[in-house]
Amino acid sequence: MPPPPHLTIATVRLPDEFWQPPSLRRLPQALLTQSEALAPKRRSQFLAGRWLLAELMHHQFGCAQLPEMGEPVNGRPSFSTSSLPDFNLSHSGQDMMAALAQGCRVGVDIEQSRPRRKLMDLARYSFSEEECLWLTSLPENQQTDGFWRLWTLRESVLKLSAKGVWQMKQIAISPAQRRIHTDFEPQPFCYVQQNSHTLWSVACDTLLTTEQIDVWRIDVDTLAFCVEPTDGLLTFTSCAARDKV
Repeated sequence: MPPPPHLTIATVRLPDEFWQPPSLRRLPQALLTQSEALAPKRRSQFLAGRWLLAELMHHQFGCAQLPEMGEPVNGRPSFSTSSLPDFNLSHSGQDMMAALAQGCRVGVDIEQSRPRRKLMDLARYSFSEEECLWLTSLPENQQTDGFWRLWTLRESVLKLSAKGVWQMKQIAISPAQRRIHTDFEPQPFCYVQQNSHTLWSVACDTLLTTEQIDVWRIDVDTLAFCVEPTDGLLTFTSCAARDKV
């Protein structure tokens, strides 16, 4: 019998958006060569994301070097060896996250909870009427966090399903009931967490308990892995998926 599905998440806050890892020993030469064609800021983001993934693979599985990656499918990366975990990456400014999924599939998004001009105009363009009504019902000082919660949920579902941001309106959310409406496959289960300055969402194709989810915070200077509590995780379930549970 295979082990139960498990999700491992790691987040890190970088000193700045041009930061590069002090050591690239865990990254294969093919990735380093690939990064040389990128503009400086994009190269820094690319290397930092792969560095974070490599450190997480080393921490969880003892991998001395990041395994070889296959060809992305609709921009969705994966390891070339199918027995290895599924993974996904996201960044927002100086904040970055990686997730490893064993026995399930994963998509992630992290966002800094930052003010945005014409926030409600963007919400009305991107979100359903129900979501906009929920947003406007919140106290004004909570509307920014509410907006980014809905945004990260959508992004993580899109990345789980290998869809593009232009398909965002094919997802609708019932925030009060914590339900997701979409025809995308696989049907998602989403886990959302808010910290002091960020919100992130992880979408999986499997319902997980908090015992099946590990969250780590990495210190960029010491590379120490610190446990992050999961008692604040909010679970959102798709309507179709909930009917099957």
